[in-house]
Amino acid sequence: MEDLVQVIYVNAVAPQTSEQDTAEFLKDIRKTNRKNDISGMMLYVGGWILLLLEGEAHKVDAAFQEIVTLKREMRAILREPVAEREFPDWIMGFEAVAPVEVARLLGQPLLLDSGFHLGHIEPRSAKTLLSIIGRRRWQSDRSGMFRAIRRTMGTGAR
Repeated sequence: MEDLVQVIYVNAVAPQTSEQDTAEFLKDIRKTNRKNDISGMMLYVGGWILLLLEGEAHKVDAAFQEIVTLKREMRAILREPVAEREFPDWIMGFEAVAPVEVARLLGQPLLLDSGFHLGHIEPRSAKTLLSIIGRRRWQSDRSGMFRAIRRTMGTGAR
């Protein structure tokens, strides 16, 4: 097996994008990830998407190219090798998070007063945010409150 990488991307969602469009985009990403044995997490925060993909480097690169063909202008903000996956059981977790919650989780309550948006997020802050929300989501999954689509499943959601 090739070395594992994590890559984090960010992009603005077009103002005319509907909730259904976002659901379709998520469905397409999950299909691509399942095909390429990729796991990850996607956050929607105030009109921005923060997306983490992890897996074998050449597969993550191929998946990203598929995502770009879906007419998304995503910008990579972090790419690094990892010893193990952060979200090993998820094809793609998803969570919508309020901007005020992001500021609270990052310990920066004045973030919102500065005109901040995810397009300006620092790579380490992005990774921290994804990790915190991912862990919180995983704990909720274990309690049965939410269900992320499992990477190990053949098809469908659980």
